[in-house]
Amino acid sequence: MTLHRTIFIVIMFLCILTGSDVYATDILKQIHPYISVKGEYSDNLNLTNENQKKDFYTTISPGIKFSNMDAKSGVDLDASAGAVFYNDYTNLNYISANANLNAKYLTSSHFNFYLQNSYTRSDSPREREFFTTTQDNKFVLATETQRSIYWRNVVSPTVEYQFGPESRVGITYRNNVYQTAAVGAKNSMENYVSPFITYWLNRQNGISMSYAYTNGHFETSPDLNTHKVEASYMLRFTPKATASLNGGYTKQEYTVQSMNYAIYESSLGISYLFSSTLSASAQVGYYWQNPEIGRNNNGVTFKADITQKDARTTYTLSIQGGYTQDLFTAQNLGFRKYYRATGSITHFLDRQLSIGCLGSVERASGPETIFGAGANLSYLPFKWLKFSLEYKYTQTNTTYQNEATNEYKENRGMLTITATY
Repeated sequence: MTLHRTIFIVIMFLCILTGSDVYATDILKQIHPYISVKGEYSDNLNLTNENQKKDFYTTISPGIKFSNMDAKSGVDLDASAGAVFYNDYTNLNYISANANLNAKYLTSSHFNFYLQNSYTRSDSPREREFFTTTQDNKFVLATETQRSIYWRNVVSPTVEYQFGPESRVGITYRNNVYQTAAVGAKNSMENYVSPFITYWLNRQNGISMSYAYTNGHFETSPDLNTHKVEASYMLRFTPKATASLNGGYTKQEYTVQSMNYAIYESSLGISYLFSSTLSASAQVGYYWQNPEIGRNNNGVTFKADITQKDARTTYTLSIQGGYTQDLFTAQNLGFRKYYRATGSITHFLDRQLSIGCLGSVERASGPETIFGAGANLSYLPFKWLKFSLEYKYTQTNTTYQNEATNEYKENRGMLTITATY
């Protein structure tokens, strides 16, 4: 899925969702072109232990935003392309791009349609997880140690039939394409399809079941087919509190049989809605990984999230532990024991000025631990003009002396000016 196909999908949804009742002048009022100029400095461009490259680089990004989202239908679109100019390492100059789309269409016949699309073209060694935001502060596990251009496009449509206030049956598809110019990195493509059903027997009791099939193609690694089955029983104690009993089975099958493994897992969870702006959830369980060849792995899984979103303060805190599967990235590290904690806070001092901070710590199988921290300030002197100042710090530590060459530190500062029409 290339960028021109993404643009085609956007145009198609605009035509469907606007309909004959919306005049062209109204559509034009919801289109907002903008231009952004960002100056950025890094004291370790390639995230290396020795021979760090330092440079200042500038990105000039024209873009466009469109939004007509309401309770029943609409499109949210933010797309831009950027010319990136390095001050010293001019051989790294390139064209970046970002496009994010969310669309929905809820029909009177209870058939609902959703579409997500994310496209990025970048040379950053650390890649953010797709369909996440800056506030989520979550990155894929694989980290490149060179500035090489990569692009990723993820498109995910969902069709469902709603047969109750919270009951629905549907299917989700995802196509995930990753291409990179990095030496030794691995291009890949994922095709994922998942039928699902959620059925509430009454106000207190509900069940949820899903099956997911993944076909993965890798340029230099064995291809895979994955089958995953999940089921949950949900018990709503009060309108604000819901508990769940969850179980899952995953079968990972590669074209090289010795790489195959199965994962069994079960967990207990609870979610609580403190208010319309504050929610929290927690889950704890256990997993067993049985590989075709080699030792079994097992351990405790856990995750917890708390999110606050109101007019003045937004924060999100998240922890997870147990395992992850790093697939369809630059390194395709596969199954890893994994632990991560992330958080971010943004507070508006007034309508024009906001401050924020973020932090993270993560560790996978092996000796390395990655720390991240940052702060930001945003000022909006006019509705059409915005200034943003950011600082980010990243550090990797290792407990093994012979792995010290993998350690690195990076300080990065950014000043961005954005004008919107």
